Amino acid sequence: MRTLIDAERLQARISDMALEIDSYYRGQDWYRMTQEPVVVIGVLAGAMFFMADLVRKLSIRTKLDFTRMSTYSGKATTVQQPKIICPPASRLHDAHILLIDDILDTGRTIGVLRTHLAWPYPEDVKTAVLLRKSDKVPYDVKADFIGFDIPDEWVVGYGLDYNGLYRELPYVAVWSGDESGQDQSKS
Repeated sequence: MRTLIDAERLQARISDMALEIDSYYRGQDWYRMTQEPVVVIGVLAGAMFFMADLVRKLSIRTKLDFTRMSTYSGKATTVQQPKIICPPASRLHDAHILLIDDILDTGRTIGVLRTHLAWPYPEDVKTAVLLRKSDKVPYDVKADFIGFDIPDEWVVGYGLDYNGLYRELPYVAVWSGDESGQDQSKS
């Protein structure tokens, strides 16, 4: 594996994203008048580290929730049609939602979630993604807050995995297919 984004760069960019998100919500009339919390919904399990670090850096009020999706089956490396395995538990009617995902590549996960979240009539849904494969994302799929644009390579670490492995890495690496888990860049 080769490191694509080291831990220091990750944390610096997440701090900047928190400032961008704070600025956006603090600029909204409804937030200034009501101080109602933003419902932050993280997509498990990939976004767990990103969400935890981002939310701790926000100064706006938040209420946390999660959803679990299925996009890859077993050792598959191509995206399947995403399915919601566990929907958010929060009441979303009239809510202001910030949806957090680890990576935006095909846009299918965000598309399915936006469609699902629309039925309880939230006030709005914004999205924050740590990584975006800008060359792959369809033109009609947008993220409101983006950490990094990356090339179209399989990445692991910081919540992203290959068959459940490598999520615990504190950085983002390009997966090389070396299943031994040893960092090839140190060889």
